[in-house]
Amino acid sequence: MLLRYKEAILYMFFMVIIFVIAVINLQPKIVKIIEIENNIKSQTIQEADLSRKLETLKKSAMEIDLSPQTKKIYKPEIPGLDAESSFAVVFDDIIEMAKYNGIKIYSIEYVYNPQDDEFVKGAADKYNVCVLGMQIIADYADLESFLKEVYKYPYLVNIDKLELSPYQKNKRILLAKLQIKLYATK
Repeated sequence: MLLRYKEAILYMFFMVIIFVIAVINLQPKIVKIIEIENNIKSQTIQEADLSRKLETLKKSAMEIDLSPQTKKIYKPEIPGLDAESSFAVVFDDIIEMAKYNGIKIYSIEYVYNPQDDEFVKGAADKYNVCVLGMQIIADYADLESFLKEVYKYPYLVNIDKLELSPYQKNKRILLAKLQIKLYATK
């Protein structure tokens, strides 16, 4: 009877040996695949965390006003105005900012399209430039808040010079000479 099943037993024996050899050869590959899957899962979790951090940083960056590069040049509502008329709104805004912050304006001198300005040299046909020479009286806190508002102004305004000197009778009061350049399109 053993002879009758001898071929079947040998066949089964070889099948078991081939199965064991296949398992031995495939085991490192299976372990490696499992390690790769675990690595992918951990990297996916890290990627999700980094994405959340990136979104948080983007939101916080949007809240911070870092826009000096994005300031526009003022464009008057009526095109073709002369240099003096094209700055009327910007003049009013600067003077109102000064008054709002408690600045007393002693004098203002207007110089239109100065020849040493880069805008005038490069594109005089496109832009008007006005240099405001202001003499102001303020205390330190008022001057600081005024300069911050000028910095936040949505149009391109350049503070060229600022000369400070204390008032002789009261050192908390400043006498300041301020030179501001304003720009407008024609």
